[in-house]
Amino acid sequence: MRVSLMALLALGVSAPACAESADYYRGGWAIGPRVYEFVIDGAKVSGIECDPCADGTTLARVVGTFDETTGIAFTVRHLAPDGSLAGEDHAQAKLDGGRLVIHGTRPGGGTFVQVAVKDPRGPTPGGYPQARLPPGSPPVAIVKGPGGGGGGPPAPYHQPAPWRQLAAADVVGVWLGFGVGIEKQYFLIRQDGGELFGLACGRCDNPYTMGALENFAIHGDTLEFDIEHQDWGEGSVVPFVRHVTAHIAMNEMRMDARRTDAPDRPGIVASLVGPISIEATKGNVYGE
Repeated sequence: MRVSLMALLALGVSAPACAESADYYRGGWAIGPRVYEFVIDGAKVSGIECDPCADGTTLARVVGTFDETTGIAFTVRHLAPDGSLAGEDHAQAKLDGGRLVIHGTRPGGGTFVQVAVKDPRGPTPGGYPQARLPPGSPPVAIVKGPGGGGGGPPAPYHQPAPWRQLAAADVVGVWLGFGVGIEKQYFLIRQDGGELFGLACGRCDNPYTMGALENFAIHGDTLEFDIEHQDWGEGSVVPFVRHVTAHIAMNEMRMDARRTDAPDRPGIVASLVGPISIEATKGNVYGE
């Protein structure tokens, strides 16, 4: 005999919860300018929250756990400029009809309910194939850039000064590069106690053009960290990690970023300029 969901509820019997894999949860979710970027590795969850994400003072760290049936249980660590803890939100996120419903509490006992969605714009189209999550998402268009050519090879790289022996204070801030205008890349790096974390975005109001920055390490003059591509990226497979090895001289971060799943593939080698202080980005809002 078939029993409807309404009948079960009327009898006080709980319907079984739906289970969704991590691929339906991972990556970026938007609530207006507020973004949650979830990195899921087995049962472990990390990532960031920001509102708006071009304002580095709003960047907060996410830590939590994932379960296919109950979703994501997580804490948002809001930080003071010096990296000390200013307050924590505690929340539970569960999928409901393709939306992510978040119930939480704020410091002092206040509660909130938020409904987040995947950005309908999708990743920015480029001249290469891209993979996209969640499963069933439409493909990302391949757009050919204007022709012309004839520019010749790029100029050889000239190091501006000896590489700096690094400490966390040399890294914290905002680094800019990869183009100009609204789609240039921001690398926002903050301190949480004795650890570094951050966000790469460009543009910074679309969760599909973001990646959490994790696993920072400093060895003398060398900085290493990972860019987590959770729900978008070039090629046909996501998620994947791009591992960055970088050095800093003057106001330049010279980076070599290579996919860990394809170490023999040429890396993205480029320079970022910075650091701009996190406080200097306060008030950055798209659409002004």
